[in-house]
Amino acid sequence: MHKMKTRLFAASLVAFAVLLGLAVYYESTVYLYAASALPILIVIWLPDIERHQYIRPKHRKRVSLRVHSGGVNGKVTISFDPGFVRWRKAGKLYFHLDSLKREEAPETNMKPGKAADAGLPVLSYDLSAHPSKPGWIGIDLKQLAERTAGLSVTTDEVTRLTIRLGDLEEMAVRQMANAVPVTSGSKQMQA
Repeated sequence: MHKMKTRLFAASLVAFAVLLGLAVYYESTVYLYAASALPILIVIWLPDIERHQYIRPKHRKRVSLRVHSGGVNGKVTISFDPGFVRWRKAGKLYFHLDSLKREEAPETNMKPGKAADAGLPVLSYDLSAHPSKPGWIGIDLKQLAERTAGLSVTTDEVTRLTIRLGDLEEMAVRQMANAVPVTSGSKQMQA
């Protein structure tokens, strides 16, 4: 679907340029009227601008997702380079549950002479499951940005997000509960 929209957009731009060229070459108002109506169609076929961000395997050099000390006090830390998260777009930051790496001992990235990285806690109401992709969990960046308004840290300084492991497990259970399996006794059509 996305490639088709991009092709239609490119074709409509070419058609617009051709109609303008024909209008000038033949000095015809008909071609000029057709060229002036074409931008309406171009706007309809414009590619969508992505609002949400995804942490994919290609981002491994800039982002790390780690699980620290499982159990009741377990937490997941998402560390990223400054500027990786587009806070101004204020959509959601999605990550896949399978991309989490387990760690036995908490890791400290503090180097001598380096200031502490700014981190934000992600609360349970900041999390949401992706509506169509199973296993993807989203963090609402707008809510996090609003929460930093009262802090001495700006969103540009934040390089770490911390999530309670219990909140993630709860989200995963909710996501699995929404997945309805097809059983042999059901009247749904099976392929």
